[in-house]
Amino acid sequence: MMNSESFVTLRGLSYSKALLLKMQLGMQGVNSFITNALPGETFVELQLAESDAALARQLLLDMQFVAGEGKEAIVKQLRRVRRLLVPVDFSARSIKAAHYALELARSLKAEVRLLHVWFSSAGDSFIFNEMYAFQTDLGPVMREMEQKAMDQLNTLTELLEGRIRAERMKGVKVSADLVRGSAVEAILSIAGDYQPGLIVMGTRGKNHDSFRLLGSTTSQLIERSLVPVLAVPEAYDITKFIAPHKALYITHFGKEDLLAMHRLLSFVKPFKTKIFCLHIQSDTDPSLDRIRMKQMKESFLSSHMPSGFECGLIETPDPVEGLEAFVEEKQIDVIALLHRKRNLLENLFAPSLTKRLLYQTHLPLLVFREGNG
Repeated sequence: MMNSESFVTLRGLSYSKALLLKMQLGMQGVNSFITNALPGETFVELQLAESDAALARQLLLDMQFVAGEGKEAIVKQLRRVRRLLVPVDFSARSIKAAHYALELARSLKAEVRLLHVWFSSAGDSFIFNEMYAFQTDLGPVMREMEQKAMDQLNTLTELLEGRIRAERMKGVKVSADLVRGSAVEAILSIAGDYQPGLIVMGTRGKNHDSFRLLGSTTSQLIERSLVPVLAVPEAYDITKFIAPHKALYITHFGKEDLLAMHRLLSFVKPFKTKIFCLHIQSDTDPSLDRIRMKQMKESFLSSHMPSGFECGLIETPDPVEGLEAFVEEKQIDVIALLHRKRNLLENLFAPSLTKRLLYQTHLPLLVFREGNG
């Protein structure tokens, strides 16, 4: 747990300036938190370690006097946090994820970049399909596949651009990339260049048969991506999209929970979201978990987390069933959690809670990877 007594607070910052300063500090390895980010507030605060305060003030001073190419560079950096990367394979669930990203972009004034990876490797199963069993020259087949993928990508791009025009979404743009390569590697590479604030993915979600596809692209990205991943399940009804007014954060009482909560708060700020913090009761002494939750809540409050958030515990033999009951009772719109690194035995004998939720929940799941605060 972080010690808030060693923190200082910079006040009177606009949200955009605080966001830019936070990003510049992060590029120099300095953690900071946007606080007091309440609906209707004109100014926010930035909290950081006292030892980093001098650097923050110097960066603020530099921002005030920068001009020309320097100012343009700062503007470009600010835009990075308003970028959404959406990998698509043209399945119904990936198209649904693209529409979900567009809804987010409407409030965030963000850019949506579609990405399709059209050919994984020479070992892909399509080559061994009977249709191509005796194909001696794959060149025409490859060109046909590439053209088909390009046509599908253009069609989806035009569909989203049509919505932007028809619904008069100001500040929202759509672009697209078609690349050849391994899906996960290509997405990570594009994310490294594009530097989005979020990767939005479609997933099979609720009622998928067991964990047969735990090695899916979404699951692998969650394990490896430096960028938070928002998984939109196939069962989600995009026609009834509701901006995330209620978000649930699942805590394991880890040392990175405070940072993850502030990252969640930064993401949901434009939506006037109420945050619930929940711990699933383990087999340990419940009184110990109650003490931990009380300490965590005090830590959140001391770091200027909005006082309206709620913390609680649930005791259940099945974490997913317990969460579903809580989600239904509180009418949660999005679930967030920190994906923890697991040891070999855990990976061999039991799927993580992240993966269980990935394939069983009907709600969008926002995942931060441990160690990437």
